[in-house]
Amino acid sequence: MNGNEISQQKHAPVKGRATKIVFIILIFVLVVTFMLISLWQDGTFRNISQSISFKSSFQAVFLSNGQLYFGKITEITNGYIKMENPHFLQLAQEQEELAEGVQPEMQLISIKDEFHKPKDFVLIEKSSVIFIEELRDASQIADAIQNF
Repeated sequence: MNGNEISQQKHAPVKGRATKIVFIILIFVLVVTFMLISLWQDGTFRNISQSISFKSSFQAVFLSNGQLYFGKITEITNGYIKMENPHFLQLAQEQEELAEGVQPEMQLISIKDEFHKPKDFVLIEKSSVIFIEELRDASQIADAIQNF
């Protein structure tokens, strides 16, 4: 054996090991990329980012059945929106009792004050939500909820 053959044999295992390491890193990057794409399409990352954006103030959630809730959105999953300290508006008088041209008086009602005394949160099915509005801190509704 001459010197060239010996040096080629010494470097061959190192070259093969480097190729294996590059291959393993490539597989790892592909798996992580696939997982991230899967979580994004599943809605997990979008739900987390939406929840974070709603942490600072109160929101109004408009539902397809005409119901409207005010409160703080604390969690968004693929199927539900969790709203804590929820309130809704209720007419103080029936429409028939009002004189013509008089605006109906509205009351802000906390859900925990209902007859059956539920806990202080609601889970709203996402498919029933038409849209969500962020309330300003200067909103009369936000002020009323804070002072409730």
